[in-house]
Amino acid sequence: MRAIIAGSGEIAYHFARELAETRDTIVILEEGEDTTRFDRLDVQVITGSPADVEVLEAAGACREDDFIACSDIDEKNIIACLTAKEACGARTICFVSKEEHYRTFSSRSGRRPWRFIDRIIWPQYMLAEEIARTVLVPGAIYVEILAGGRIVLQEYRIPERSRLTGRALVSLGLHPGVLAVAVARNEEVRIPRGQTVFEAGDKVTFMGTPGALRSLERSFFKRRGEEKVRNVTIVGGGNVGGILAELLEEAGDVRVKIIERDPERCEELAADLSTTLVLYGDGTDLELLDVEQIYLSDVLVAVTSDDEKNLLCALLAREMEIPKTITRVSSAMSMNLFEGLGIDVALNPRRTAVHTVLGMLQDTRARLLAVTEQGKGSVLELDVPAAFEPTRLRDLPDTEGAIIAAIIRRGETFVPHGRDRIEPGDRLIVFATQEAAPTVESFF
Repeated sequence: MRAIIAGSGEIAYHFARELAETRDTIVILEEGEDTTRFDRLDVQVITGSPADVEVLEAAGACREDDFIACSDIDEKNIIACLTAKEACGARTICFVSKEEHYRTFSSRSGRRPWRFIDRIIWPQYMLAEEIARTVLVPGAIYVEILAGGRIVLQEYRIPERSRLTGRALVSLGLHPGVLAVAVARNEEVRIPRGQTVFEAGDKVTFMGTPGALRSLERSFFKRRGEEKVRNVTIVGGGNVGGILAELLEEAGDVRVKIIERDPERCEELAADLSTTLVLYGDGTDLELLDVEQIYLSDVLVAVTSDDEKNLLCALLAREMEIPKTITRVSSAMSMNLFEGLGIDVALNPRRTAVHTVLGMLQDTRARLLAVTEQGKGSVLELDVPAAFEPTRLRDLPDTEGAIIAAIIRRGETFVPHGRDRIEPGDRLIVFATQEAAPTVESFF
């Protein structure tokens, strides 16, 4: 099975780089587009329009191929998917940036599905969903919902003078429904063991049941006497900001303010949103921030299309001692810079979408559910074969780079410990480092 990528931008490059490691990959670039960045990759580059049947024939496109249309122009991607489906029946994945296109072609619309697009991806919507999950858990810097909500992943940065530091993990008395599955320190991700000692500044990923994680939050990460986020300020009322406000309204019991500098967009937001207070102005205007008491926010989210403005807004939020700051970062290369400056969460919409699609394209028994730390950690789902001999966790081969975080068995989901057994037919949720992920399924 091959991958055919139509596009020349950052998304196309990420796909080409990741997919070229595991399958034959073809990149279709239009006349005049720069091919230099793809020269370093083991991919075949074809010049021409991806909406041209002759170009697809030259690429040898067939029904077994995955066709990813990810140029910067929605209409080109839609027509390219139509051509690929009609010409060879390839599985088509279409990227869009406009709400009307997503609404028209998404299965969520409730209309008859468009048979020439198998999956439509709107990165801005995915980013808004990711931010909303993270906003609603006060201390967390990343949240992922798994197994239909029965298992949750939450990542935290360990603060100074935390009761989690200076003691071995085994002695912390964590709720039995929670496991510490990863610790990120100095850009390295490791699986913690019983004698692991956390340090201030570590980013630690926990997985467990929702109730157990609420207990963890209360015990170790409770802030300002609050257990819930009640006040959120969003700077930037574009697609991401508007969708985020809608999602937070749906969550209920959250007061949302959104600051937007385009008066016409302000009117649109005010008409579309029910309870959100829409403010016309600049998110870096200190007088506006003071008058509107933005310093009382539990979370400030900066999601304009300008990275520099987002960074400035987040730094102002730190000066106002707002507990959590989340920023949109258009350039993936800037994410480490933002975090190095003390920004709690920096997210890139393209990276989120790419990882989602890569999970869909896997043809192994281990299915990708989520990624952490810019791909250095992965959450995988794995089916245990019927021929597997029941085995206790403590008797499995030692896997330094992976940990079984949850077992789903006959409708029941639980966090396992050493005495629990893996049985045939179980579904496992496994956290693995980047190095260990390719070998996880070989354990069974």
